[in-house]
Amino acid sequence: MYTRIAIAALAIIGSISCGIAEGPREKLRHSAFLFNEGLRWNRYNEVLPRVDPAAQEHFSQMHEGWGENLRVESADIVQSVYDSKTKKADISVKFTWYRLTEMEVCTTVTVQHWEYTDAGWIMMAEEYKSGTPF
Repeated sequence: MYTRIAIAALAIIGSISCGIAEGPREKLRHSAFLFNEGLRWNRYNEVLPRVDPAAQEHFSQMHEGWGENLRVESADIVQSVYDSKTKKADISVKFTWYRLTEMEVCTTVTVQHWEYTDAGWIMMAEEYKSGTPF
């Protein structure tokens, strides 16, 4: 009998925690992680649909040559600032990378501006913050 009660309690706790995990902040973490892993591994078919159409040209110019002559070793989210009222966020990402022609390891930090829409989290703009420009 205690086993059934324990199983029922765990099921309730699990369903509650899953509901909490699906909020905008958790979706942001998940979206930003997948987005930046997609950038790292040159999966632009997964990345570009998450870029605001107005920002796609600048984004493409900023990441020109990635996968061809520039290799990204890591893409680490170093800071996330989330505004629950406006459903906007700024994500700072540290990229460790090198050009195949130079083989010198560089780091660059960018800030990605995200916004929660009906379609989920969309990266509205990205800007260089510090380090070696791409």
